[in-house]
Amino acid sequence: MKKTILLVAIAFASFSCNKDSSNLDDANFINTPHVVGFSAKFETVAYFADEGPVSREFPVDVIGTGTGAPYNEDVTVTYSVDASSTAVEGQEYSFIDNSRQVVIPAGGSFGVLPLTINTGQLNPTMKTQLIINLTAVDKNGFVIAEQQKQFKVIFVGCQSQLAGVYTVVITRNDGIVRTYANEAVDMVSVNYFKTSTTATYAPGSIAPDQGYNFTDICGDITVAEQGLCQGYYSNTVRGLTTDGTDGHVTDNNNFQVKYEVSFAAGNRTYTNVYTRSN
Repeated sequence: MKKTILLVAIAFASFSCNKDSSNLDDANFINTPHVVGFSAKFETVAYFADEGPVSREFPVDVIGTGTGAPYNEDVTVTYSVDASSTAVEGQEYSFIDNSRQVVIPAGGSFGVLPLTINTGQLNPTMKTQLIINLTAVDKNGFVIAEQQKQFKVIFVGCQSQLAGVYTVVITRNDGIVRTYANEAVDMVSVNYFKTSTTATYAPGSIAPDQGYNFTDICGDITVAEQGLCQGYYSNTVRGLTTDGTDGHVTDNNNFQVKYEVSFAAGNRTYTNVYTRSN
């Protein structure tokens, strides 16, 4: 009899606890604010000829929506230009609306920040950037996401000229060095290139296409994560930095790149120095 009573008491206590927790969770869910911010961290705007003023729009998004119910009023988000911006208003860009506000329409999922891009005034030798910070939102129940309150518009007016033939000296982190002449660097698209070899393997020795891809933005080289030999192997090739400086163009379109390749026995790091042949 005592055992039966004890089991009933435990079951009742468990049910009561679950019921209370459920009510508390519901209350928290109902009170969860709508969250606004930039879904992306940056966007690159590249022009290499004067096409006149061009309009571009950059979204400010409703990232989280609380209960999921639509809101029935416009929401106004205020922003400011960060002091560390290197792009100059009136030169690379102009604000179409000088209010420093973005309106998210009632029930909408985003609002837009419009800019005029002055394509003929982008810096031809270095990238510049406009940094936007979201600072306030005018409706109760809305907050700005701390990790998504900043957005960069990166202006690029320098078209890379790295396509050509090179001699490449490759140094592995254990001191192994290989030199290959007639290394072709091909342009895949504007400012985006592919080499002929990866790591210290001789051309054509392990795959039909052994190159890796990289981007050159005004002399700063980035190696995005990719499969070895254009994905022929599952090994991963990646740059070593998070700020777009896996390599640099030095002079006369010579350049150097540092990256790593993953292996089961441990990752290897490679430093490649490319000296132009033609």
